[in-house]
Amino acid sequence: MIFRINDVYLDICDTSYQQLGWATLAFLVGFPAFAYFGWQISRFTDLSPIFWTLVVPCAIGCLFCAAILFKDCFNYRHKTILFNRKNRMVYAFRHNGKGGVIEVPWDKAFFFAHRQTSSPLLGGAPTVLRCFVLAEDGKTIINTFSFGKRSVNGGSETSAWGEKVLGQLLTNFEFVRRFMEQGPASLPPVKDYLPEGPSLKASASVLFHNFLTVRKANKALWLLTTFIAAPMSLMVLLHYVAQLTSREPVWPEDVQRASQPSPAVAV
Repeated sequence: MIFRINDVYLDICDTSYQQLGWATLAFLVGFPAFAYFGWQISRFTDLSPIFWTLVVPCAIGCLFCAAILFKDCFNYRHKTILFNRKNRMVYAFRHNGKGGVIEVPWDKAFFFAHRQTSSPLLGGAPTVLRCFVLAEDGKTIINTFSFGKRSVNGGSETSAWGEKVLGQLLTNFEFVRRFMEQGPASLPPVKDYLPEGPSLKASASVLFHNFLTVRKANKALWLLTTFIAAPMSLMVLLHYVAQLTSREPVWPEDVQRASQPSPAVAV
C-alpha cells in the first residue's frame, strides 16, 4: 500500500487505487448494452407511451455508465494519503488546485476499521481503514477518507475469516502508527512499493501481487489460483488504460514544503 517512505512522510494509496479498471469494465459492458436495447426499441415501436417507458431507462443507463467511466479514466492516477511525522499532520489528496486536500492533525484524527454493507456481488462486506475529520466539538464529522488496502470480509467479524481480515487491517494501521510515533527505524523493511506512473508491468504488479505471494508459499496452490486469475488479465489492461488517461496528482506548495525529506536518509 506504500508509494514512498522516508524520514519525514509515509505516502500510501487510498482504497480506490487497486480497484481501478472495474468502472471501465462496467462502462464497456453496460453502455453498449443499454444503447443496443434503446436502438432496438426505437426500431420496432412508435412514439407511444411504451416507447418512452422503455427508452428513457436505456438513456439513463447510458448516462450512468458514461458517468462512472470518469471514476477510472480522465481522473487522477492515484489519490494518496500523506502521513507527515515532522509536523504530525495527515493529508488526503482529492484533486489538484484550491481546496483539493483534506488536512487533519494526527493527534485529532479518528481512525477505525470500517466494515461496509455486505453484498453477495462483492463476496461479502468491503472493509477499509477510515479516518473521520471531526469539528472542534469532537463529535461532528466534517470530512472522511479511507486509505490503504481494501479487504472483503465474507463472514462475520467474530468468525475466523472475519478476524483474519480485521487483523490484516489493524496490522496495516499499526505500521502507520509506528511510523508516526516512533519513526521509520522502528519498522520492518519495505520490500514492495506501489508503482507510480503508467505501464502494463506496473498495473500487473498491482493486481497480481497477491498471486505472486501465493506462488512463493505454495506452488501447487499457485497453479490453481493462476487458472482462476487468468480472466483478471483483462483488468490489468483496464487498470493501465485508466492510468494512461489520468493526470498526476500535484500537492499544494505548502504541503510539499512541509514534506521535504532529509536527502541523506530519503528512500
